[in-house]
Amino acid sequence: MNAQEMLDYAFRQTDDITREQIQRAIADDPILALRLDRLEHAIERLVDDGEVIEPPRGLAERSILFVAERRRSRRTILEFVPVKVPFRWADIAVAAGILLAGLVTLLPAVHRSRQRMDQAGCGFNLQQLGLGLAQYVDVHHYYPYATADSPASHAGTFPAMLKDAGLLSDVATLDCPCNGKCAAKEPLPSHPELAMLRLKDPERYRNLLCWDYAYNVGYRHASGRPGPVTAVHSSSVPMLADQPPHDDGTAVLEGNSPNHGGRGQNVLFADMHVRWHNTRRASPLDSDMFLNDAHRPAPGLGPNDAVLLPGQFPFEGH
Repeated sequence: MNAQEMLDYAFRQTDDITREQIQRAIADDPILALRLDRLEHAIERLVDDGEVIEPPRGLAERSILFVAERRRSRRTILEFVPVKVPFRWADIAVAAGILLAGLVTLLPAVHRSRQRMDQAGCGFNLQQLGLGLAQYVDVHHYYPYATADSPASHAGTFPAMLKDAGLLSDVATLDCPCNGKCAAKEPLPSHPELAMLRLKDPERYRNLLCWDYAYNVGYRHASGRPGPVTAVHSSSVPMLADQPPHDDGTAVLEGNSPNHGGRGQNVLFADMHVRWHNTRRASPLDSDMFLNDAHRPAPGLGPNDAVLLPGQFPFEGH
């Protein structure tokens, strides 16, 4: 279930059929039920802070007397209105100008509000994926990773590994709300099936790796060989982020993620918190989360050199 569906459910905006489907999903997924419960409590706190204010005694009676006295002592504006109001084009022009000025002011505000909503939805998606990654690393002691001897050894195969472990139920979470629909419309194959598919149908294989988020491809360990990020609970190690601008799995281009129009990117860290960054520097120890310290789209040169790459890039570099 993606962020928009959860918000619609919490605000009672779903139809009966969709609501029944969500309720069945809640019954089968305790984690989903807990997240929805927290969301509904958060909405309740926003709507009503629980504070009860008692008005002073006799306030209503005094207010009524005050209004009655004022009405007796003041003339209404209708007494000053002429019987016949003259029609003037100048008045219409002024009103039209005011309306136009209001629209010019309002439209950018509406656009910014939509951007903030989509940005929040993107962060929610990353948190959903982070829950699956956290459960995966609890079992395997390292994050999803495929070595170079596997035909399906690209960054975009990590969702298949999560799905194989029963930790990814909805590929829609791999779509940033700001960037339209990218996730494949067909069911996501298992990781072994992806390996076979790359050999038989490379084009379809590439299309199945079309996600909006970049994944941490690991770093060179003490042996000198690339390997996965091992179990770590750190607020400075990024694991997922809005993907950078790139060229068909060969080069990472300059600038922030196109998912948010180049304004910045949401980043999920190993301690499962999500933070917005308006530059590509997610940690004081790492100058560019999308390139390693040698300025290449390849595994990091050490544990503090995080490299997040789009789905079409191989784990161990070219």
